[in-house]
Amino acid sequence: MQNLMRRLLSRLGKRRPHPARTETYRPQRPPHRPLHRRPEFPLDGGASLLVRPYMLAHERQQAQRERAFLREMTVAS
Repeated sequence: MQNLMRRLLSRLGKRRPHPARTETYRPQRPPHRPLHRRPEFPLDGGASLLVRPYMLAHERQQAQRERAFLREMTVAS
């Protein structure tokens, strides 16, 4: 065991320290921006055929919620 310790200590003594690292130049990147951003104005459902089905589904879901809320209010009163 003592021989092992002596060998390890002798190896540690032989190690050379690494030369001081210098910072490499890295060009600054522009700030990260998400791929999709919320628009500053609401989407016009009629403006795009791709948006319209989603707008219709949202409008239906919103109408269902309103009807369910009104049903709850009539039952509660």
